[in-house]
Order: sequence, then structure tokens, then C-alpha cells
Amino acid sequence: MFDVTPAHLHLLVNHVPVIGSVAALMLLVWAMIRNNAELKRTALIGFVLVGISAFVADATGDGAAHMIKGLPEIERAKVHEHEEAADYAKMASGVLAAVSLVGLILATRKKDAPGATSADEYARHHHEPNKWIMIIVLLIGLFDLSVLSRVAYLGGAIRHPEIVNGYQAPPAGTAADSHHSEESH
Repeated sequence: MFDVTPAHLHLLVNHVPVIGSVAALMLLVWAMIRNNAELKRTALIGFVLVGISAFVADATGDGAAHMIKGLPEIERAKVHEHEEAADYAKMASGVLAAVSLVGLILATRKKDAPGATSADEYARHHHEPNKWIMIIVLLIGLFDLSVLSRVAYLGGAIRHPEIVNGYQAPPAGTAADSHHSEESH
């Protein structure tokens, strides 16, 4: 029914780490502002999932690179630069996931503060992650997002030259222009 190639798989999963890190960072900031332990733990889980998804995106990248390396419009140097950046992103996301997992484990071992006066206060501080771990996760998360953003930009530049600074559109009536008009019909 579907002819799924390694390139398809890579395209299916390569956006997840970037979008996931943005969502987890936004949730983490909101959780820290609200001082809500449940939201903090949820953000930490989000970062663990970002680390896993970065590993999957990197693992599917080799097959995608192999499929496109023979295409005439693909610059091998751009693919190589994207692969190198993806290796750093996988490491950064892995460190972020590991620190987040440690934060989750330490939070579950933490005793609740005595004297919770209401169910809401109990829920807000039950198994609260350590403040310093949250700050470290925030800083690593910001770094990870910058690395992931670079990987996404470099990956897009492989097949989308229009995103590269200084791109000049071909003049009207060229072969590239007629190719695009044939696709639209």
C-alpha cells in the first residue's frame, strides 16, 4: 500500500525533537512560574521524550542520506554538515534526557513537606523536583533547542535552498520555473 523508505521515516520523526523541546521548555517555564511540581515533572518527562526522539531522528538519518546522495541537485557537503550537527544534537538531547531522568528519580524519592493545608497545596508540591535540577534542565534545554534549531535549518537547506540567506530565485522562464509549473498542474 505505502512504499515507506528511510527518507520517509526520517521526515516523519525529524521534527519531533525540535517541536518537543519548544513545548517542554514552555511547560517548564510555566511550571517554574507557577511553582507546580506536577507540571515540573511533566516537563522533565517531555525532555526525556525529546532525547529519545532525537536518537530516533538521528538513527533514521543515515538511511535518508544514503537515498539522496546520488541525486544531482543534492550537495554532499550540506548533507555532511547536517549529519555532523545531528550528532551534536543527539548528544545534547541525550544529556538533557539523562539529567531530566535523574530529576524525576530524585523527585519520587523526596519526602513531602509536612503540613500541607489543602489538597491543592499537596498536589502542587508532591514529589517536587529539586530547584537546582530544574535550573540546570532549563539551561541545558535552551542549549539543546539552539543545537536542534541549527540541525533543522541545515536539514532544510539540503532540499530547500530558499531558506538560505542570500538565495536568489531563478529568473522567470528558466527550466526550474517550468518544472514547478508542471508540478502544479
